[in-house]
Amino acid sequence: SIISAGDISSFCLTKMCKLFKAEPVDNLYLSTWGERGVCLKKPVNRGDVVLSIPISSCFRDDEPPSWYGSNNDNIINNSDEEHDITDYERYNPSAWASRLAASLLDMELINNDPNDDDDNNQETTTISNDNNDDLKLGREIWHSMLPNKDRLRASLPVHWGEEVLSTSKCTALELAVDSAYFARATAVMALSEELQMALDCTEDEMLHRKCVADALDIALDMEMLQQKCHDALDIVQTRACRVERKCEDGIQWGPPLRILAPIFDFINHGSGRRTYNGGEEGSANAAFTIENERMCDMHDAKLVVRAMRDIAEGEEVLIDYGNSARPAWRCLTSYGFVPEYDVELGVNGEEREEEEEAQNAENVAELWMNGLRFEVDPHSVPYDLVEVAATQALFDRQDDDDKFGDNVEDPLLVGSGGGMFTPVVARAIAKRATEAAFHLITEPEITDEEEDWDDPEFVHSASLAALLRWSQHKVLLAFADNLKLFASSHLSGEEAE
Repeated sequence: SIISAGDISSFCLTKMCKLFKAEPVDNLYLSTWGERGVCLKKPVNRGDVVLSIPISSCFRDDEPPSWYGSNNDNIINNSDEEHDITDYERYNPSAWASRLAASLLDMELINNDPNDDDDNNQETTTISNDNNDDLKLGREIWHSMLPNKDRLRASLPVHWGEEVLSTSKCTALELAVDSAYFARATAVMALSEELQMALDCTEDEMLHRKCVADALDIALDMEMLQQKCHDALDIVQTRACRVERKCEDGIQWGPPLRILAPIFDFINHGSGRRTYNGGEEGSANAAFTIENERMCDMHDAKLVVRAMRDIAEGEEVLIDYGNSARPAWRCLTSYGFVPEYDVELGVNGEEREEEEEAQNAENVAELWMNGLRFEVDPHSVPYDLVEVAATQALFDRQDDDDKFGDNVEDPLLVGSGGGMFTPVVARAIAKRATEAAFHLITEPEITDEEEDWDDPEFVHSASLAALLRWSQHKVLLAFADNLKLFASSHLSGEEAE
């Protein structure tokens, strides 16, 4: 019989569950349609465990390799010493991504020798000693199942060229990329220099290892080394999660912990928001938390995913990635994909008043009016936008004295209740939003060479930019439709009176 790629992936997933001591061992498999995700072999009831994996099986940002952020002298001899967590430079809260990336690089370039047998390993010392054979094998399998590095790179706007980035027609994305670009460049430079020093320090020891040739070639080529650092940071950016260090009584005893949790990181995103009318739920059916955590002790702690509702056999497990995945441009910046958000999803009622407006909407689109930029969602209108539209309406009327004489009722006041947001203003904003929506779906000109379109990575990046435009297009159309509905209903009410 023919073994499919899905069978192989599911076998590897079950094998990883055993190696990482994750539970349940045999109830998960990887989907083979669309974006690879985690599905259930058997149904899980609301509140039951979908996946539980020990924190000790994860990469932790507070456990970087010994060569990272420290003096590389005598690094081999000091590899077993406890890390000093009061060392701010080494455990800087803003450098958590670099620490996790260092752990990945340590596994891939320094502490990876698949050809060594047990006898040779007894005499070989590496930068990071890991005596847990199951954990090491599990991480190797996990690493082999990660996305293609070139495709992942093409998914993240921080790597896009200026021309592809401009085709997204999203100012917020461009600003986010500008900020991320310099932060990434700084992290790569520092990480590559430390890694090169680590490889140089261990050269004598590594000369006896069969895998040393590749490592030394990389160490001698700084450009290649920096690319390896970019690849590691891409994985961390798109797959790491944040967990709080809290006791059972809810008291936080330490800074947030960032981890890379194998198996868990294959679970895809789904919105946890309800529709505005409070009816239909979002697509997320599970949520994660840390359990068995004690004050200053995470030895027995586990990352646990529990069902938020009954999940059927064969159904994909989805968790909400949080505010880093909304709106769509931020999700693309953070994770390299454009989510299919329902324009009806969002925060409703009292919750909406308690949160910042920018975080309420599931998705937003930018709207330019009179040279000013606004972010809008289908169910709210920024006050500043109303002011601009109302002012423009006043200027427009003043140009036609015959139409708006002293004895003619001011149309800006019809249905206003004394406010500026009138049917006339609503229609003016709706007209501008409709124009902007159709501008987004006009194909932008790309002057790159024809051979670029033969490059699958370039095509993938351009496709993601187009998906973001389409996402913004749908938001603006829904926004305009709701404004027209508001205007019509208020004018109808005035006529009825």
